[in-house]
Amino acid sequence: MSQTDKLALQRSQAGMRFIAQTSIYNQANWPRLAQFIRESYAPVLLEERNVAERLADFQAWQAQMGRMRVKQVLASNEHHVVVALEVEREANLYYLELQCEGDYPHLITRCWLAPLVPVESEDEDA
Repeated sequence: MSQTDKLALQRSQAGMRFIAQTSIYNQANWPRLAQFIRESYAPVLLEERNVAERLADFQAWQAQMGRMRVKQVLASNEHHVVVALEVEREANLYYLELQCEGDYPHLITRCWLAPLVPVESEDEDA
């Protein structure tokens, strides 16, 4: 991760939550990640998918992809970050978007992970 990307994440409430969550995930510290989800996710997200379901998602990602690391911060502001991630077991890049509330304790209101799929242009065949 570049120094610019690191500063962008450290200056953002969403970025700091991303750093914490990713660090715990990369350590595969599942009890601590469950605690983090319980304490850091907004109730509306936990109503959609509870702590156990979200933890199972992270465990499945770990089994499939391994550890994650920042390739590039694509966008950031105080309460929203979009990050391109490299993963340990695949050549694909992933897109992670994390958003948090504006007010303390800045609970996470969105955490979305998807593969970054290259867009094929029509000009490539010419």
